[in-house]
Amino acid sequence: MIIGYLYLEFYIPWSHSLKEKRKFLNSFKSRILHRYNVAVAEVDFQELWQRSGVGIVTISSHRESIEDTFERVIKEAERLDAELIKEEIEFF
Repeated sequence: MIIGYLYLEFYIPWSHSLKEKRKFLNSFKSRILHRYNVAVAEVDFQELWQRSGVGIVTISSHRESIEDTFERVIKEAERLDAELIKEEIEFF
């Protein structure tokens, strides 16, 4: 069993409140949860309204399937109207 962890950090320049940021995050999380077999949570910068750190986790018996899933999630994140400023992948 392999656990994959993907960390994405976003800069949301158009957000002017925590409410706008949460609307963006809820939309992103909902889209990712319905398309991929992952768990998603905001893990950094909860009180900042133009920045967010999101943790995404999945489990598989093959590392390649996790890498493929994370690549698709990253491509989704790059298409958003926020700037993806950091991405990190770890395996346990």
